[in-house]
Amino acid sequence: MSKSIFFFGEPQIKVSVRKVRNSKRLSLRVSSITKNVVLTAPVNTKHDVLLNFLKSKEKWIRDKLIKVSERNIKVGVGAYVPIFGIDKRIEVCSELPNVVIGNNNIYVPSKVSKPSLVVENYLKNLAKEEFTNTANSYCKKLGVSYSKIKLRDPRSRWGSCSFNGNLMFSWRLIMAPKNIIKYLVAHEVAHLEHFNHSIDFWTAVLFLFGPYENERKWLRTEGTKLHFYKFKG
Repeated sequence: MSKSIFFFGEPQIKVSVRKVRNSKRLSLRVSSITKNVVLTAPVNTKHDVLLNFLKSKEKWIRDKLIKVSERNIKVGVGAYVPIFGIDKRIEVCSELPNVVIGNNNIYVPSKVSKPSLVVENYLKNLAKEEFTNTANSYCKKLGVSYSKIKLRDPRSRWGSCSFNGNLMFSWRLIMAPKNIIKYLVAHEVAHLEHFNHSIDFWTAVLFLFGPYENERKWLRTEGTKLHFYKFKG
């Protein structure tokens, strides 16, 4: 069962404690996306042992949290946000009723009180359109069909395909280059025919998209950066 331990100081740190039956040692993890701090411990570890271990690691935890914060990009007027992998600067334009994309800019109406949220909604709508059009094209090519397309903001995966044919995609992929989006959609559409990662599945991905190793590598090495953009107010 999980519980939490708090460090009092500036800033206060919340550590989630997971006691795992087959765990043999104490281990710490700081999420590079959410900044969540998790301590994994053997089931019978006493509270005093946990607390002393955390105290010995407090500087390491705080240093990690600072590094994560420094990587975060607060989205707002003047900030750059990529669309299809191309950076666009957010600017205000008093003459516009809605968001408009220029060659180098994202223009938001001056009447908007929270530009970052308006940009986020725009990106989600653009993502839904892009994923739908691409999925439709690949489904026609493979001779399959999906039930629904859903957008979410997961931390551990970029897309999924359910048993009932629902496709899920991270809306943040709209910030990635187009070839990355197309590969990920091809990956999930291929699951509509092969609900596994067999040779037949990867053959279907190759048939839909073409060679995909560079795109898989990009998601592993660069994909996390898409989570650094913070659209909050």
